[in-house]
Amino acid sequence: MMRCQRLGLFVSVLLLLFCHSASALTFSDATGRSLTFDSPPQRIVSLVPSFTEALFAMGAGDQVVGVTLHDTWPSEAATKAVMGGFLKPDRARILAQKPDMVIVSALQKGVITSLSGQVPFVQLEISSVKEAFKQILLLGRITGHEIASQKIVAENQKVLSDIAAKVAKIPMEKRKRVMRLMGRHELMTPGSDSFQQELIALAGGIAHKLPGKGEVIHVSDEDFISFAPDVLYGCGDDRKLADGIKNNPAFGEVPAVKHGRFDWYPCALTCRASVHTGYFVSWLAANLYSEAFSIVDDQVHPNAVFERKPIDLPLEYVEKAELDLGLLYDFPGKSVVVDFKHPQTILSTLDGWQEKISTIGNHYIPPQCWRLLHEGGFEGMKRDIFAMVGRNPVTSRFLYTGADMEHYAVKTVSFKEMSVTAVATAGVHSNAMRMGKDTGDFYEPGTINILILPNVKLSHRAMSRAIISATEGKTAALQDLDVRSSYTPKVNPATGTGTDNIILAEGQGVAIDNAGGHSKMGELVARAVYGAVKDAVFRQNGLIAERLVFRRLEERKISLADLVDESSCPCRGNDSSEMLTQLESLLLRPRYASFILSAMAISDAHVRGLVTDLSAFEGWCRSLAQEIAGKKVPEAWYLGDSEIPEPLALALNALMVGAQYER
Repeated sequence: MMRCQRLGLFVSVLLLLFCHSASALTFSDATGRSLTFDSPPQRIVSLVPSFTEALFAMGAGDQVVGVTLHDTWPSEAATKAVMGGFLKPDRARILAQKPDMVIVSALQKGVITSLSGQVPFVQLEISSVKEAFKQILLLGRITGHEIASQKIVAENQKVLSDIAAKVAKIPMEKRKRVMRLMGRHELMTPGSDSFQQELIALAGGIAHKLPGKGEVIHVSDEDFISFAPDVLYGCGDDRKLADGIKNNPAFGEVPAVKHGRFDWYPCALTCRASVHTGYFVSWLAANLYSEAFSIVDDQVHPNAVFERKPIDLPLEYVEKAELDLGLLYDFPGKSVVVDFKHPQTILSTLDGWQEKISTIGNHYIPPQCWRLLHEGGFEGMKRDIFAMVGRNPVTSRFLYTGADMEHYAVKTVSFKEMSVTAVATAGVHSNAMRMGKDTGDFYEPGTINILILPNVKLSHRAMSRAIISATEGKTAALQDLDVRSSYTPKVNPATGTGTDNIILAEGQGVAIDNAGGHSKMGELVARAVYGAVKDAVFRQNGLIAERLVFRRLEERKISLADLVDESSCPCRGNDSSEMLTQLESLLLRPRYASFILSAMAISDAHVRGLVTDLSAFEGWCRSLAQEIAGKKVPEAWYLGDSEIPEPLALALNALMVGAQYER
């Protein structure tokens, strides 16, 4: 089944009766069991991604010792021990963490049975947004982060209230019919009682009223045509279903198909009701009603900064630096702003050479504003941004990005009296590309943005050369992290994103005329950028060099579930879930994970003609298959994806063959 069916049910309960004393908390979970904790648990294994997010958001991340493969947010989740997949987490790995609380969902019946009587577990489920908020509050009480959990809920409720106020101004006859796409081979959608239908309604959309309840129901062609959705949205592999819908002549007059209104969001937003519910509803609403939301007079709040956080930059010519948090068009507006004591000459890859500049910065344009940008134009939005932060547009130059500004990173590198400071934001999951291989088709605000500030004065010649040094430092960071091209991920590591930009200040002090690769200044520029970009990529996307092999496969757009589903392996059918569990179990073992990681490196070299003879590697694959099976196995080829480079395909096939004969 789909990812949402696997991951979307989890959250809902409880908060029935609390008996709380100074030393103990008693409550009932989703099963009605009465549980008591004498003190906040310090070793939590969370097997439900929605609750993992909540725990980290409320500041209980240090208490989390185990997560699932599907826990991708926040970045710190990548540093926790992995217990396995969502449906069949590994009992031995859970027990090895010696947890004093395990959070489970009803879908995890096997692990619940195996853990019963051995570790305290709390079963939480979700049926509505209201229940999700109740359980965030409950987790806050259990973990000792009650105030933080209340803040999370209050912030989400405030966003939902603002969206309700904005949507209320849209007449019912202009509301859009919206359907959530689900499935791969046949059209499915959440049932009328699903919280996903509630999310559509909260965003001002008209949800279907088709018969059938539950997280997933089948949709007939007749019902689809009758509902006639104006907008279809989904996530992940739902794109495959969308291709079939677009190519079906019977659906040609359905408004969403006719006008190409297929919208895509992260599965972690569409399939969960948790700490990002308000964020997703506001994004969905802004996409549905971008024209109405672009009317300034209908804003709920004025454009304004509500908090300014200082940033420490060790530079004599910097008057002040700060992170400005505000609202722009009723949505988050966040800027890193650097003010100079005296005007500077800067080199901006967005605006070119600029003189007499008093302020430089980097501004976060959130997804809610992306369609608004097209409604009002980029220049109009820039004027509003400068007005919001209170800076003169004539003497200010900013960069613009879809990476959250609160994930900025600062790196200063020094040598004797010289230093370079780089301030970077970086998101690499949407439009990373390999220059010279991928095609450039469009423009949007930058994704890796870097402000570079030397403590010396660079000549124009040195500034021009520093751009090359900075670019090479950025690319080296991406290469060392194995960031993949978003367009050709199976074969190409990325060299950058399609919308990267740099602002370089000339600086102040000793005159420097060279910032090339052989110069000390060039080295400092590259090292500062390298460090800032690596840190920013982790903060935004959670990528670290030693991340799980599962993440590395996902980044190559390789799904283990798809490999099993599309293979010629005898395991297909009723046994496919068992094969998937076997593969996940194998890849949790460092020996076999390293085998696949080695295959990835050999694949990249093979694609570039650096490795041509694979006979020795083929022998390695055969021996690993036999090792896994525990006996000699016949040669077999199960994989159906012909786009996977040969070395990686050989390695994945070896795991499948070994697992098949191991059973």
